[in-house]
Amino acid sequence: MNACNKMELLAPAGGPEALVAAVEAGADAVYFGLKELNARRGAENFTQENLARNVGFVHEKGAKAYLTLNIDVSQRELGEAARQLELARQCRVDAVLVKDPAVLKMMPCFPEIDFHFSTQAGISSSAGVRAARELGIKRVVLARELSIDEIRAASSVEGIETEVFVQGALCFCMSGHCLLSSWLGGRSGNRGLCASPCRFEWKAGGSDGGRFLSMHDLSLLERLDDLKQAGVASLKIEGRLKNPGWISKAVSVYRRAIDNGVDEELRKEVLELGEYTGRNFTDAYLKGCRKCLTGDSGRISKVPEDVEATTAGQPESLPDDTYGIDIKIENGRLACVFTHGVSSKKYLYPVSLVRSPERAVALGAVGEMLSEDPIQGLLPGNFSVENSELQMPRNILKKLREDLSSFLRLAKKGTEEKIKVKIPADVQSILDGCRNTVPDNPNMMKFNGVIDVVRIPGYGDACEFRRRCTGYRIIIGSAGAHEILDSDYDWGRSLPVIALPPVFFEGDIERMKSLLEVCRARGFTVEINSWDGWFLARGAGVGFEAGPGMAVLNSMAAGFLNEKGCGTVAVSLEADSRQMEDLALRSSVPLRIYAYGRPVLMISRADFPPEFHGRIFQDRRNCSMRLGIEWNLSVFRPIEPYDLRHEAKRGPAAASFAADLSGSVDFSSELKRSGAACKSTVKTFNYQRKLR
Repeated sequence: MNACNKMELLAPAGGPEALVAAVEAGADAVYFGLKELNARRGAENFTQENLARNVGFVHEKGAKAYLTLNIDVSQRELGEAARQLELARQCRVDAVLVKDPAVLKMMPCFPEIDFHFSTQAGISSSAGVRAARELGIKRVVLARELSIDEIRAASSVEGIETEVFVQGALCFCMSGHCLLSSWLGGRSGNRGLCASPCRFEWKAGGSDGGRFLSMHDLSLLERLDDLKQAGVASLKIEGRLKNPGWISKAVSVYRRAIDNGVDEELRKEVLELGEYTGRNFTDAYLKGCRKCLTGDSGRISKVPEDVEATTAGQPESLPDDTYGIDIKIENGRLACVFTHGVSSKKYLYPVSLVRSPERAVALGAVGEMLSEDPIQGLLPGNFSVENSELQMPRNILKKLREDLSSFLRLAKKGTEEKIKVKIPADVQSILDGCRNTVPDNPNMMKFNGVIDVVRIPGYGDACEFRRRCTGYRIIIGSAGAHEILDSDYDWGRSLPVIALPPVFFEGDIERMKSLLEVCRARGFTVEINSWDGWFLARGAGVGFEAGPGMAVLNSMAAGFLNEKGCGTVAVSLEADSRQMEDLALRSSVPLRIYAYGRPVLMISRADFPPEFHGRIFQDRRNCSMRLGIEWNLSVFRPIEPYDLRHEAKRGPAAASFAADLSGSVDFSSELKRSGAACKSTVKTFNYQRKLR
């Protein structure tokens, strides 16, 4: 609740210049990130060397500085997260925006800093706000999809503040739940590297292509009084990837609107902000409207002719000590894509007529030549060429090597910008507990291709599945209290787990409470998939587990959730093989790996016309996913599942292995479908590549 009822104006700062522009234009606070571990890793961001100076400038102007550390943190990034927190303390940062439970574990070691839940934490109701307050969080950035009445209910919780986005881009998927970018190429939106595939054209059920998933931009200039009356403490402008000029103008518009009210001049100026993306504005969610939120607006950016930064569809990541080269012919020119870590760039070279063979080299031999001579201390880990016999003049090869060296130097610099500060003893003690393999590890069961837990979408379907197939523990993906009470099925001693939705809203709370009461009476365990659900489940006195909506990438997060009552914790569906191994070796909490399924790639409150329901959406790379309705929300699941059962010989270890059969037509027959597909064509999500 906003006790003083004076709303803060919070501005984005993608880099130092944008920070100055925001403060000079009248921002009360700015939010920004370091080079790593923030949800906008593509921004300029800040370094250890310039952070203190910029925070000092903010404080000199009477404003506040908020650091974002708001991604899913992997096991090997725990030390970096701790160092960022210590650097924030040393630089007198006012607050840190967080998502990962591991950061919550370290939070008591930093009493000088306030902690805010990022919108990535997915708080969508007053139950989630109460959960945050109980966890020690001082402020919650609410989900962008809430209506004014829902915001009012969330903001009425005493002892904690709320923050609301008022201007900028909207994501189609609810924040913290999107897997689409990661599914397509390993670039995780939940880790700050979204390739924005929702902005591309998609074909829906054979229709002409359109930007069906590209959201209009948010603008709530006309609703500031409503937000103030609702008890909102902070008004947030999105835009850490936008330039300083846009930031200055946006802050100026909202500064004057807060201080003096909205007039025609400001209405005109806010429309000019839309010229940056070319997208229409909307305030539909605030009005409780879920229709007509997407469409063919937005300008298409021009790509430089010689050098092109690649996004979606990039080659998969390679080991850190190697780089990759992919050479193809594009429009009569050689297109060479260099990759290293999270960096990737395309360079174009002319295809020249070779008159003297001794002055040229075949493209197929370029990889071998590079393997004999390290560049920037690195050797190629992947080299692919479309036409291996095509001759490349040696002067072009020399230019390629120079460009490659320059690219690798900059790419390595980006990966080497780790924070170098001494970690406090109390924090180090927590980290030490996560660094060694644990005795009596519950996660030493090596995956042999056998599934022992099955996720079935509905209660009736789950009962029927149990009649036909025994030996599996069953998680029911969606069930209502009346559905359970009306059923006469006897589960015997093998009781099911009832999953709560990954997202629910204020109007759903009483229904959730009724479901939890029935689960308590029947002795059913509950799967929580949000902090909102955790708060209600704990209050109902039921046993619970952490499902895919609360999945983790590190053992500290698993341990924290276990301390908060979770018996078993799901491993992130996005995890790669190394991350799974690191986590399993160091977690004393039973982990569950989903080894098969069609995961929810996107979950949205935006409605589609009924004729779109069930349609297959396909992008230009032939990624196919089906639109369905689950939990009264629009949900996309892929047509083809991922399957780790072919990885049994070198598969992961955990306490249990699950198959999510949501989206399946015949549950039992699909579960048995294993060796039919060729191993080379089976999708393994991120298991065989590096999650970025």
